[in-house]
Amino acid sequence: MEPPTSKNELPDHHCPVCGKKQRVFLRYPWHICNECLSLAEDGDGRRLAFGNTSASGGLCYNYPEEPELAAQICYSVICLIHRRPVLVTEARFGGVVAQPLPSSHVVTKDKHGCVELTRRTIH
Repeated sequence: MEPPTSKNELPDHHCPVCGKKQRVFLRYPWHICNECLSLAEDGDGRRLAFGNTSASGGLCYNYPEEPELAAQICYSVICLIHRRPVLVTEARFGGVVAQPLPSSHVVTKDKHGCVELTRRTIH
């Protein structure tokens, strides 16, 4: 990647999961593309889906293959894409954004409404 040549030119961005070229969002420098976000799973391998709770925002997740389970409202979700941890949050003006979880990120149970779904629960 070459450095920008002018103030108006932004560097390229590629999805950190699949490498597909993406639009640059300075607020979310490592955002994962929607196609890869659709691969999100919990620690048991159950597929996850994310959305906003209303037109004014809010984050929720559900298990699309288990429609009997109601959507869960939360602030953020730590889940897995290709067995690697990612953090999913509400985007600033609506929508959902996922970024790789830095190894230094420490989450305690229910810290600020964060739901940790990377651990296996089915034995």
